[in-house]
Amino acid sequence: MLIGLACLASAQAPSGAASGQAEWNRAYAALGKQDYDPAITLFRAGLVKEPGNAHVHKDLAYALLKTGENVEARDEFEIALQLSQKEGSQRDETAALEFAFLAFETQKPIEARRTFDQLRKTGSTATRATAEQAFQNIDRPLRDGIARWQQALARSEKPNDLSMFSAHWELAQLAELRDELPLAAEQFEICRSLKPAMGELLLILARVWQQLNRVDEAKAAWLAASRSSESRTAELALEKLGQRYPYPYEFVNALKLDPRNTALLKELGYLYLAMHQEPLAIEQFERVLEVNPKDTAAREQLDALHRLKARATEAPGVAASGAAPAPAMDAKSMGEKSLALGYSRDAIRYLLQAHKQDPEDAEVMLKLGWAYNLAKDDEEAIAWFGFARRANEEGIRAQATKAYHALNGDPVAQTTVWALPMYSSRWHDLFSYSQVKRSIPLPWMGSANRLFSFYLSTRFLGDIKSGQQMNAINPQYLSESSFIFGAGISTRAWHRITGWVEAGEAVNYLPGRKDIALATPDYRGGLNFAKGFGSLLGSPKPGFFYETTADAIYVSRFDKDWLIYSQHRAGRTFRLGEGNSFQMLWNGNVVRDLKNQYWANTVEFGPGVKLHMSWMPRGLYFATDFMRGVYLNNLYNPRGPNYNDIRVSFWYAATKQ
Repeated sequence: MLIGLACLASAQAPSGAASGQAEWNRAYAALGKQDYDPAITLFRAGLVKEPGNAHVHKDLAYALLKTGENVEARDEFEIALQLSQKEGSQRDETAALEFAFLAFETQKPIEARRTFDQLRKTGSTATRATAEQAFQNIDRPLRDGIARWQQALARSEKPNDLSMFSAHWELAQLAELRDELPLAAEQFEICRSLKPAMGELLLILARVWQQLNRVDEAKAAWLAASRSSESRTAELALEKLGQRYPYPYEFVNALKLDPRNTALLKELGYLYLAMHQEPLAIEQFERVLEVNPKDTAAREQLDALHRLKARATEAPGVAASGAAPAPAMDAKSMGEKSLALGYSRDAIRYLLQAHKQDPEDAEVMLKLGWAYNLAKDDEEAIAWFGFARRANEEGIRAQATKAYHALNGDPVAQTTVWALPMYSSRWHDLFSYSQVKRSIPLPWMGSANRLFSFYLSTRFLGDIKSGQQMNAINPQYLSESSFIFGAGISTRAWHRITGWVEAGEAVNYLPGRKDIALATPDYRGGLNFAKGFGSLLGSPKPGFFYETTADAIYVSRFDKDWLIYSQHRAGRTFRLGEGNSFQMLWNGNVVRDLKNQYWANTVEFGPGVKLHMSWMPRGLYFATDFMRGVYLNNLYNPRGPNYNDIRVSFWYAATKQ
């Protein structure tokens, strides 16, 4: 892999580039100095002007590889490959190989196998050999796995029993990965017959059916999935459906796949009502009650329709007094339904009609803002949010104001809370570090508010043992046993780097602790960098990940020292059902300081786990790490050169306006 990477820095700007030539010349100059981030930015700037240059896309991909952006590099190699084929020139086998290897590494094994398969049949001699070996490395385990699961099902006395679900599931997945799509469709269909409530299977079936050119069935599956009770499934399906609202026959097809989907049944019922086809609407609401007799909304709607029908039978063409009419599907209601289902264009059309009917309805204005925002027309969205933020209703005014400032890029006041309670076996102590920070835009700073943020802060740094006189030791070792009240300025993120400075007063909450003063001036500042790659905790898909953070922090009360932290974590993320995930990882941490104090110069490494469950708040996770540490400087070190530490912690962070 990484073919040709060694000569990347010395590559010359491609010929034939006109409008992007200046940017590309500067990009290659930056590569010569190994300045990859500026080079990537310049490559992209040139490609905006001239996107059809395959050679530049390929060199951009190599530069992205240098910075660890494997997914983006894969996409650039794919573009380069497609452009070379589009131009009618010889297939770029180097780009094809690079794309295939990266596709396999970045969880796209189907694309990797297909590309290797094509290269081993049509490539040059050297390419065929490499592609053949790579193809067999992917294909052989799939082929053997399919044969193994087919044999297991053949030996089973009840192959289509629920107990054999896992066998059908594994066989279906392997068949899809090996492009045996009819077998994959057959097995996924069996899986769905065994577990019809599993909404994810509708998405999978739609994907396989689409590849088999079973287009109508795929659309029906997406429509059924879009009304799933599983929010993530519904969201993914809506992305596939597009903006057009489905026709009644499409609802009927979807219900053939998912006949117990009450959301589909009710929506089709309301659609028939809007079309004045009451008998068909009654049929849908009756089916809802067959599935769920406790559905109050369907029961009330059905009762109203039956009363209306009875009145019409008694006096055709006459509306008797006291009759309960069927609820009208007015423009506002239809707009709200379309917006809730993600059909932004339909929502805009209905809500504009509702606005004409009642120009003073602030709720309609607010929802028009959301609809235009969903349709990616932020200019119109900002205008409607601007109208809605003048509403009399406090709730609507607050929502509209928040959305208006967010879309307009205006700085707004935010409150950030984070907390890290942690037990350490090394110290046999429980620590807690936390901060509450309120950012406050300053009117006189004008546009500078978009670059810098002024804030007020309260920090807490404490532990259990420091409250005992016999354990009161230098705060560097354990905690500072203080509330720190301060004010500061932080920069906006730039290439994932933020800077901050803060001045305040540290107040000791342990009056019996005499090694530190009751109140001490506290000055802090530093730089922070954080970046993650792959399937991080909470990602919708399992897979490998890597994340790194780096901090350079100045603390006045630590003898005016600078502390440098570099933390690295790599491992694999696993899914445990909807909303549950955990990581098995390896830690590598380095701590250094400018004054070379022994306690601030260590290297740590060891395994760990992280866990987030669906019932936890979004910003909360649990972690346990098993660390082996080494002091890099043992001068004046009263402890041994090595240590072990088991750390059990919770991390929580949230930001609200």
